[in-house]
Amino acid sequence: MNEQHEEKHIAVFGDVHGHLRLMFQLCQLWQMEHGVHLDGILQCGDLGFFPNPNNLDKATRRFAEKDPEELGFQRYFSLPEPVEKDERLERTLNGPAEAHSTVRCPVVWCHGNHEDFESLRRTVAGDELVAVDAFRALYWLRSGCTTDLAGVRVGALGGGPEREDAPADDCGSGEPWKWVGERACNNLLGDKLDVLISHSAPRGVGGESDHWGSVRLRQFVELSQPLYHFYGHHSRPIPAAECGRTRCFWLNDVCFRGHRENANKPLEEGCMGLLSWRNGEEHDFEVLDEPWLRGVTSASWRHM
Repeated sequence: MNEQHEEKHIAVFGDVHGHLRLMFQLCQLWQMEHGVHLDGILQCGDLGFFPNPNNLDKATRRFAEKDPEELGFQRYFSLPEPVEKDERLERTLNGPAEAHSTVRCPVVWCHGNHEDFESLRRTVAGDELVAVDAFRALYWLRSGCTTDLAGVRVGALGGGPEREDAPADDCGSGEPWKWVGERACNNLLGDKLDVLISHSAPRGVGGESDHWGSVRLRQFVELSQPLYHFYGHHSRPIPAAECGRTRCFWLNDVCFRGHRENANKPLEEGCMGLLSWRNGEEHDFEVLDEPWLRGVTSASWRHM
């Protein structure tokens, strides 16, 4: 990989669960606040890829009854044309390239355990990296594969923590896509990764209970030692941790699903991070907690 001397900025998000408009608006607001374009976006699974509302799983259907944004992919992003048009979203993604209000970089995401796997399989066919939306902005990265994003080598391991009886092949037919696959982990071994994105946490990272997280991910991180590992999935906060040289970070859900019952719910804390990258020796990551971010609420976000 060629060394990059100009600093790159890559946003990182936890579970989106259909709240894609909110994710892109957070990126837009960050750009406008800092006067800098993002060079890439990473998303850690449970994107909410449900192009057909008839294929919702039980959990997604239950949440969608209270929050229509859970169906955000089908409504605003699905192929060949979204069900609904959102002028602000279209300006955000298709506006003038030089404007900081335009988010012009790709999203690279791995699948979680709440996606429409049959539709995803048909959409991606045998590709390792493919845009799955009408804007050609959301690039699914196959579990066990890598891509280059703004000079950063990124690998993906999708799915939730594996079951003890899970088969090794996570890219076959049926249920195996839902968990971390042994074959996908083996495919990545030997690649020198800068960043690993996964849905699940490694088992025991950050003080997480020995009964939670993925054993396969923990073994992979210990062997492969990427510089960073980003993940979501878990509902309880997991502290940042180090596993050898790897810095591991949990990102929260991108939503307003807090416990408040009023109509002005706050944004979930810790849902957005920023990777600043010059080269393999000069880089840093922070989970964002900036004043503008704390001002984003369920009542204000469409008016900012």
